[in-house]
Amino acid sequence: MAVPMPVFAEEIVDLRTIMEMFQGEETAVVTGRVVLHGLLPGTQAAICGRDLTELTPIGQPWDDRYLTHLPRCGGCAAPGGESAAGGSDYPAPGLPATGVDVRPAHGSERETAGAEALRAVLAEHDLRRWMFTDLVMVDETIRGGFSHPLTINPDLLVQRPAAALTTFLHEQLHWLAEPPGVDAATAEVSKRWPDPPPLPAGGHDAESSWMHLSVCALEYASLCEVLGVDAATAELRQHRIYAWMYEQILAEPEWFADLLDRHELRLPSEVPVPRRYYGEEWWTNLV
Repeated sequence: MAVPMPVFAEEIVDLRTIMEMFQGEETAVVTGRVVLHGLLPGTQAAICGRDLTELTPIGQPWDDRYLTHLPRCGGCAAPGGESAAGGSDYPAPGLPATGVDVRPAHGSERETAGAEALRAVLAEHDLRRWMFTDLVMVDETIRGGFSHPLTINPDLLVQRPAAALTTFLHEQLHWLAEPPGVDAATAEVSKRWPDPPPLPAGGHDAESSWMHLSVCALEYASLCEVLGVDAATAELRQHRIYAWMYEQILAEPEWFADLLDRHELRLPSEVPVPRRYYGEEWWTNLV
């Protein structure tokens, strides 16, 4: 009798909580890493013995080519051994896109098209240094994009490859732009631009605009590195959302580069260990 093929189940490890302010409210942002276990169909425990209540089955058949950057449980990968959160090296081998899990939220044609457009961009460019989180949801029910969890409307992904690229970079960079550096940069730009415009040229409020000046400056620096200065400038000039912020950055790129450097908001030189957001979709009341 053939042995059934195990499917993957996710275990959340290394949970961390930070408090962030958004629109005047403090929000707990919980992130963690993923370890993959093997689950035999019809069983209530992983091969290593870990109880199913501690895991999230995802229905993906066990395959060494699946998300190669994620560690596998040693006890599941080698039956009879001890459970261990190891088994993968950085940077991940293979194509750049193999490390990003892109999921259509509802499986619609629009979401599927958006996911395929993003995968094509990920396959063309090596973006592993920007992979702070490795799970992207493509959701047609939201406007724009959100970073925690990284969720993007498919319309932003299908219009042109450069738009998909810069949207992905922007939302990823929110994971890099964390306190205390972004707080200090936000305080500095608030003095220089005390009355930023509202949406769509600016953010939801002044605090959002000030914070996004740093994120958008990181986005511009990243896009310049990936596409070159001319292509990066041409792409950001087309954006209607946050147009005022991009206008300031493109007018004084050296000043913003110095701002980022002073507050130690720098792009990583090595591939980071990606984390995932765990918690309520706190932004649903904003949609």
